[in-house]
Amino acid sequence: MKRNRRNIFKREWFGIMVVALCIYACANRGYPEGGPKDETPPQVVEEVPLSYTTNFKAKRVNIYFDEFVQLNDINNKFIFSPPVKKDPKVSLKGKYVQVAIPDSLRENTTYSLDFADAIVDNNESNPLGFYRYVFSTGERIDTLELGGTVVNAESYEPVMGVLVALYEKQGDSIPLKELPDYIARTDSSGNFRLTNLREGHYRVMAIEDANRDKMYAPESEMFAWMDTTVFPVVEPATRVDTFHVIEKIVEADTILRDSIVRTDYLAYGPSNLYLRLFLEKLTQLYLVEDDRKEREQLNFIFSIPGENGLEVTLWDTLATEPLPQDWYFKEHSAGNDTLTLWIKDSTVYKKDTLNVILSYMRSDSTGQWERYSDTARYTFRAKEKKEGKSKKKDEDAPKVEFLEIKSNISGDLDLGARLYLEFSRPINKSTLDSIRVLEKVDTVYQLIPFQVVEDSLRVRRVFVDAAWKAGGEYQLQIDSATIYDIYGRFNDKLEKKFKVRTEEYYGKIMVNVRGVDCPTIVQLYKAENGKSENGKRTYNVVQSKVVEQDGEVVFPLLPEGKYCVRAILDRNGNGVWDTGLYLKHRQPEEIVYLRGEIAVKQNFDVEQDFDIGGEHNVIIKN
Repeated sequence: MKRNRRNIFKREWFGIMVVALCIYACANRGYPEGGPKDETPPQVVEEVPLSYTTNFKAKRVNIYFDEFVQLNDINNKFIFSPPVKKDPKVSLKGKYVQVAIPDSLRENTTYSLDFADAIVDNNESNPLGFYRYVFSTGERIDTLELGGTVVNAESYEPVMGVLVALYEKQGDSIPLKELPDYIARTDSSGNFRLTNLREGHYRVMAIEDANRDKMYAPESEMFAWMDTTVFPVVEPATRVDTFHVIEKIVEADTILRDSIVRTDYLAYGPSNLYLRLFLEKLTQLYLVEDDRKEREQLNFIFSIPGENGLEVTLWDTLATEPLPQDWYFKEHSAGNDTLTLWIKDSTVYKKDTLNVILSYMRSDSTGQWERYSDTARYTFRAKEKKEGKSKKKDEDAPKVEFLEIKSNISGDLDLGARLYLEFSRPINKSTLDSIRVLEKVDTVYQLIPFQVVEDSLRVRRVFVDAAWKAGGEYQLQIDSATIYDIYGRFNDKLEKKFKVRTEEYYGKIMVNVRGVDCPTIVQLYKAENGKSENGKRTYNVVQSKVVEQDGEVVFPLLPEGKYCVRAILDRNGNGVWDTGLYLKHRQPEEIVYLRGEIAVKQNFDVEQDFDIGGEHNVIIKN
């Protein structure tokens, strides 16, 4: 009996161990411990027809691999050159990729199918590498090449994914109307390589190609071009292998010279073409957006800054009395591309729906101007308030909506700065006499004289000017319900204490500029400028100075921090950086960046040399 119990126990224990081992094995699926990760890219095992086939007549190309593959972003990476109107269809068939060849191929032409790094293996996405399939519809394969780099015309940073195009025809309108003769796409470093070219003179251009039609759309796509044509060539060249020189560096000179290895090869070029990509300035004026988000205002956003001559007239076919004429006034945005109409007539803004006639100047793509008129309807819908249970009776009372007042006072006022107040709505200017400014004398704040000056550009902003003293302590006071907007809203109480900074708070940069041969805008900007997005970068420009000859440029009153300097070669002397204009053969103005950053400390002066003629355009990476 004891023996049977012992046997039963052994069998049960053995069964438990087997189940535990099975569970452990199931829970540890994956790579064996210490096993290598698959880092081997797929390999091409067969091409049908073979790459570099001549007299090509096939309808499709099949490329076979030694494992299952995937296509990574194939629509953006695959290039068929010379291009056709509709890109060939690329299909994945497990262990092979198939490309449907279009019927409209040119005679006696070499074609390349460039996959870049789009072909990856199925498990770890290991890329095949930059794979290219080539064929010719004629007797020979064209082999000429050229290459270069595309950068943003302002930042000089590389631009990825840009279409680089070659044209044999020389007309200016060709890139706007016709497909290129050859195309390639830039990589993440902005580099490109055009291969399998026939002999000839070509115009070189770069197109953002946002609409994927392989043609240039002015003012909506970025563009670059070279002023001269290029002629691809191949020449014998010699490369010196310096590896052996380094290896023998400790030995005698005679042995060192004997260690140099020279390798002969064929150099294809030019290989250092340089294209500066830009977006043309918008010249076509039209209304982009309009709305009535607030009861008392209408907003109009136009495509470009400038005077648009907007006039808005009320109309109502059922009106029995004359409609108001002088019922609004205009406020332009700082960029002068947005116009706000503040409705000052209560009989107008109290209406939920306004029917109006809009009349403004607009231009077409040819630059022709016309006064355009149209009817519009603007409806204001008040936001519905959420109903909830109120715990106190006073919570049911309507909330007072104050006139908001903003200012540039945040504890300290910069030396030389103007103090300003900006109101949320247009104000009744006669109520501004309630403002008080006090200066701390010993321990007591005393009233001082000041002047309120309207901002000529912003109708809701006023300056408060006084004889501010460096290091002085002040107080700005506005009692509640003393300033009213034109709709009857009043302000809440405002009381701000502030100090005016002293000169010791700031540092100074003195730049000795040389090599000036045209009007030059020397700009100082913060090193922590905006993030780069595929070559595009925003610059926080602190100060700008215009020079026309060599000399010292001083940037005073700088808070502690790191700064950079650049020089805009303003050859037309209009005081701003001008982008390019292709059809007028105007390249974007050049910008020269000073290498490195300049550290500024409080109460210190920094001197810096900047040779514009000697410096190269430098990509500043922060």
